Amino acid sequence: MQPICHINIAPGYRGGERQTELLIRELSVRGLAQRLVARRGGLLAAHCTGVDGLEIREVSSNPITAGLALRGCAVAHFHEARPVYGGLLAQALFGTSYLITRRVVAPQSHSRARSLVYRRAGKIVAVSKAVVRALQVRHPEVESVVVPDAHASFDVDADEVKRIRAGRPGKTLIGHVGAYDQSHKGQLTIIEAARIAVEQHPDWHFLLCGEGKDEARFRAEIGDLPNIELVGWVDNVGDWLAAFDLFVYPSLHEALGSTLLDAMRLGLPIVASNVDGIPEVVEDGVNGRLIAPDAPAHWVAAIAAILERADDALREANRKKAARYGAAAMADAYENLYREIAPGM
Repeated sequence: MQPICHINIAPGYRGGERQTELLIRELSVRGLAQRLVARRGGLLAAHCTGVDGLEIREVSSNPITAGLALRGCAVAHFHEARPVYGGLLAQALFGTSYLITRRVVAPQSHSRARSLVYRRAGKIVAVSKAVVRALQVRHPEVESVVVPDAHASFDVDADEVKRIRAGRPGKTLIGHVGAYDQSHKGQLTIIEAARIAVEQHPDWHFLLCGEGKDEARFRAEIGDLPNIELVGWVDNVGDWLAAFDLFVYPSLHEALGSTLLDAMRLGLPIVASNVDGIPEVVEDGVNGRLIAPDAPAHWVAAIAAILERADDALREANRKKAARYGAAAMADAYENLYREIAPGM
C-alpha cells in the first residue's frame, strides 16, 4: 500500500505542527499507511515517533529534499509553505498528486513559481473562510475548500489542576496559551489589561503559557506587576486550560486559532480579537466576546462582564460548538480529498 505523505519541515512545534500530528494519529487509527517528511532534528518528528503505520523521513530544510522524499507516495499533503515547491518536483518525477493546506492569512508576495504550485495542486485547503479570502487576493484563479483545524482533546489531570489553582489562592485565573510573539499573538494587550485591572479587580490573575522571541520584552513590560505571570512552555496544556476561569486571545491576525477550540472544548468563556477567522468560531455574545485587539480597557470591561454573568449557558455553548471540531471530522474531510485527487490510493 502506497502511503499518504505529510510534509512539514518547520523547525519548531506550534499550531500547524500540532494539527499535522493530530491528523497523522487519527489516520493511523484507521489503519492507513503514512509517511512524515519532517525537518532533521525538528520537534515534529520527535512528537510523531512511535505512531503505528508511520514512516518518518527526516530531511534538510529545502523543498528539493522534501520533494525527493515523496517517491512512492499515493498522495502528498503539504502542511506549511516552505516545502511546497517540492510538490512540483514530485509531480514531475513521480506523478504524485498533492494538496496544500494554508493556515495563515498573511498576504503573499507575487511569485509566478508559487502561482504555478497552487494551480498544479490537486486541492488547496484553507482552515477558514478568512484564509479563502486572503488566497483570493493573490491567487484569484485558485479555488480552495475549507477544512477547519481540530481541537487537541488534551487530557486533564484533576490533581494537577488543583495544584495550579492552589498556587494562586483566591484568584480568578485569566489565561492565555500561545507563542510569545507580539506581532502575531498580541500579548501586550493582556499586559496592559493587567495594568488596568491591578486596582480595579485585585482578585484577577493573568497567566500566559508559552515561549518565544518576545519573552524578554514581555518581562520588561510586566516589571513588578503582581497580577500577571509568564508561565513559560507547558506540556500539560489541558491542565492549565482546565485551571483557568476565562481564556483571552488577543491575536493581531489569526487564520482560525486552534487553541480557541481547545479552550472551548473545556467550556471556557472566551474574550478574543475580532479579526480574520476568529469570528468563525467565537460568536460575540453567544459563546464569548469579540473585541478590537488593541483596546485593553475594552478587554477589561468584557472580561468583567463575562465573569459577573457566571453564565453556564455560555460554557455549554462552547462545549457543544467544539464538539464539531474533533480530529475525526478533520480526518474524514482530508481522507475524502486524498481519494478525490488520487483515486487509486
